[in-house]
Amino acid sequence: MSSTGISSRSHATREATITTTMTAPPLATAPGPLDRVRTLPSLTGLRWATAMLIFGHHIMAVQYIAGTAGDVWSFVFEAGKTGVTLFFILSGFVLAWGYKPQQSARSFWWHRVARIYPLHVVGVGLALLAAATLVPEIRTDGAAPLMANVFLVNGWVPDWWQAGNPASWSLVCEAFFYLGFPLLIRPLVRASNRALTVVVVASLVLVALAPQIAALAPGVLSSASTPLLRLPEFVVGMTVALMLKRGRWMPLRLSIALPLAVAGYALSEAPMLPGTDVHPGLAATVGFYALLIASLANADARGRSTFLARPLWQELGRVSFAFYLVHLLVIASVSSGWPGGHPELPWQRALLLALAAFGIALAIAWAMHRLVEIPAQRWLLQYDRSRVAARPASTLVAEDARA
Repeated sequence: MSSTGISSRSHATREATITTTMTAPPLATAPGPLDRVRTLPSLTGLRWATAMLIFGHHIMAVQYIAGTAGDVWSFVFEAGKTGVTLFFILSGFVLAWGYKPQQSARSFWWHRVARIYPLHVVGVGLALLAAATLVPEIRTDGAAPLMANVFLVNGWVPDWWQAGNPASWSLVCEAFFYLGFPLLIRPLVRASNRALTVVVVASLVLVALAPQIAALAPGVLSSASTPLLRLPEFVVGMTVALMLKRGRWMPLRLSIALPLAVAGYALSEAPMLPGTDVHPGLAATVGFYALLIASLANADARGRSTFLARPLWQELGRVSFAFYLVHLLVIASVSSGWPGGHPELPWQRALLLALAAFGIALAIAWAMHRLVEIPAQRWLLQYDRSRVAARPASTLVAEDARA
């Protein structure tokens, strides 16, 4: 398997599942404060849609499809790597939307550990198994990069960014975002709407400049995987959520936001400014994705939930984190019997192979979600003393199983 088959900027993290149990406010046509709205089911469904973009991108990267059909697939899914961008924005949005001023930083961090770490450890174990058997190309050389991945710091060393489980590089970024969230959210909550607008604009400028910044520090930073350079995407999500919650900004209608998001998807492949590494297309991608998330959230909050809020999409959205962690391992394992791990089959056979990989990955993800993610999260959250002191344990288990 070529290095590009595993090292594309795809993934995804994944953020807290937004539940569907609370009643949305009545239909409204004008902005109004949304502080009491806690559930945004369309964003849970969006997680699965985004995971499918990433899955399609990796089918392309591992070269399942040959010929003209493969070229068409590549044209459609080359930009699927921006699924990680959408996940980062969504992560910031969800955390800021659900922000509780009374929650301590320690409690917040423990909730994040309970949310991602059990599945991360299982994902690393599965990656080691795949590397020892079917996919030796992803084998990690040395204990140091492997342990760096286990502790979610390997992304700070460009040569280690896909050590351990190749897909978990995005969790390194998420871990950094989580670490900084309690420090970032407080000034943002106090900021005026004008100041929040400035933060969004400044963050988009930093997104465009990230490749140039990385180019000026070769071997030290990567615009794809260095957490610090991906932070502006997370901050955009946070800021847009706060602006929407205040009810002083009405997002675009979904009928407009969705085409803009598709345009942003395409613009991620636009060329950089001549003679530079500045990428305004990426800034457009982040901006348009943020508008889509805000439009979906606004629809839910005002009683106009979208098809993404339907039960099937909710269940798939809850499984999306586990699916993300294993899908690339499965894609590579299924294709390992072909030379170089690249099947390059006629589209009919390639489609069957891709469906097989999808089915296996989904089955493993469902098992991980049910047997590891939910019980481990419940067990770990018992040790959040501040939360246990505030509510009965039975309430906490029911609530955090969905968080």
